[in-house]
Amino acid sequence: MSTEEKETLSAATYVLGLIDPLKRRQLDKRLDEDADFAAEVTRWQKAFSAIDVTSREVAPSPGLWQLIARDLVPPQTTHAASTVRNRSLFWLGWALAAALGGVVIFTQVIKPDAAPALQTIAILNDKQSERQFVVMLDKSVSTLQVSALDVTLPHDKTLQLWMIKGSAPPRSLGLITQRDGNTFKLPAEALDNQTVLAISLEPPGGSPLPGPSGPVVYQGSVRAL
Repeated sequence: MSTEEKETLSAATYVLGLIDPLKRRQLDKRLDEDADFAAEVTRWQKAFSAIDVTSREVAPSPGLWQLIARDLVPPQTTHAASTVRNRSLFWLGWALAAALGGVVIFTQVIKPDAAPALQTIAILNDKQSERQFVVMLDKSVSTLQVSALDVTLPHDKTLQLWMIKGSAPPRSLGLITQRDGNTFKLPAEALDNQTVLAISLEPPGGSPLPGPSGPVVYQGSVRAL
């Protein structure tokens, strides 16, 4: 495994939480001291954010937690100890396989040379960067898909998506009516890395003005085109 692959895997396992507390503290320190490692961690976080948006929640079976608790009972015999060691190796192998699988996901979702059908191009943050919208581009049909992360849609207001290119006036792309899978047709002009996407808070039905009439509550720059 090359040094670059080790760094990628280290960042991936950090984001996935597949490391012991001591290693995590070491990597926490690296985040403040190593800009390249911090950027790698950020790319992984964005990659898995996109996966969270496009994946359905699946509730575990009622008996799953009891099975896990039973497997964690301290061994009483040599045979039991051997069994637990084997199970530990199994789970370690599973965790590493999951992390390596994530490397493939990372390559497909984030790196532009992979040219996936659905590509994450922007993360729109609020002022505190606690709530976000993920914007994905489907080049095959020239559409954007916008989905919320930790965002509750307003009941008496509307969220409206805008495209801003340089000094040109904001252009409305449409209203955000649901948490996941809002789809917008791309305008005639292509998006580029100088484009900013923004979401404003508007009255029901959208802004009565050519531009936003309410405050801009989320925004972010287009990346990875």
